[in-house]
Amino acid sequence: MEQDQSPAVDSADSGAAAFDFATGNAPSSAVTSGSAVAPDGGAQAADTSAYQAEHTELNGTTGDMSNYQSAGAAENGTAVTEIGEPVPEPSYEEAVLSAEEARLWSVVTANCLDFNAWTTLIEETEKNAENDILKIRKVYDSFLTEFPLCFGYWKKYADHEARLDGVNKVIEVYERAVLAVTYSVDIWYNYCQFAISTYDDPDIVRRLFERGLAYVGTDYRSNILWDEYIKYEESLEAWSHLAVIYTRVLEHPIQQLDRYFNCLKELASKHSFSEILTAEEASVYVVTSETSAQAPDGDTHPDDIDKAGQPELSSLADAENLAKYVSMREEMYKKAKEYESEIIGFELAIRRPYFHVKPLDNPELENWHSYLDFIEKEEDINKLPL
Repeated sequence: MEQDQSPAVDSADSGAAAFDFATGNAPSSAVTSGSAVAPDGGAQAADTSAYQAEHTELNGTTGDMSNYQSAGAAENGTAVTEIGEPVPEPSYEEAVLSAEEARLWSVVTANCLDFNAWTTLIEETEKNAENDILKIRKVYDSFLTEFPLCFGYWKKYADHEARLDGVNKVIEVYERAVLAVTYSVDIWYNYCQFAISTYDDPDIVRRLFERGLAYVGTDYRSNILWDEYIKYEESLEAWSHLAVIYTRVLEHPIQQLDRYFNCLKELASKHSFSEILTAEEASVYVVTSETSAQAPDGDTHPDDIDKAGQPELSSLADAENLAKYVSMREEMYKKAKEYESEIIGFELAIRRPYFHVKPLDNPELENWHSYLDFIEKEEDINKLPL
């Protein structure tokens, strides 16, 4: 597989530059002793520039993993080298513990499910570790082995690696994170923010956004990830990419649909029609315009067209096409809003949309049972915001 190179990464971080954000595959040089790169499952990334005029569904699609093999690929949570041998586990023997750290380690060793003891140990380690990355890795690796769904701690771990080691290690942490909490909007949001701050190549950043949205793009609370993608495309002034993103958002009953539809209309009013069309969409509208200029017998007669009036005709055609363009998306928006009205009660009753060791209370459990009963009655379960 040809690897991407990013101009934003120094030669010292060439492993990070070659990382394939579309699949989560790392080059062999990025799999080193003491670290495990765990790919996310190979979600197929969709290039927004290739988004079809028919608005083919992109969210919720994943790659065929039946024959997936790659250097550094994780099988059942164990990272392997190119020849299939396990990557050596990191050694923490050199880490020197304070008396309080040693006491807390004995507590969590005796009871590995004592969540409060773990969080106290993490706080104590962070207070004493300073720049000792081995101590930090030891406590986070051990804690996240027991509680891998705590996305906030993956983010904290990645921040420590960014501060003390470098880009490669941050990528490794985030790859392990999205393998553990694949359907967490927040962890994909954090990962994409890291990519934006690290890489200058828009294609690299877009591939990561697409990979995350393939898993969480239909989540009712996925608006924070969509908003980050929108903000990124706005910074590039990539208006056709931005229009595609708004179109895709309007296909799903997520939060703040009214705002997204209004933003799309504002985008269409501020830019020429050609600016907001992808190459594929533009070709469709060109064909349509050429067809409308043909005579009833199917032959085009350029002489029949008043050349002086061509700009006016072109402007009129653009106005008509733009109206159709917005109208199509308004229909999508109305359909999504209609479905949102059916699920909003369930969604608002969810007080804890994230993992926590404390059990849910009975009212929230009952709401989940009712929501799942509703979901099971739907014909296309892949389109639902769960």
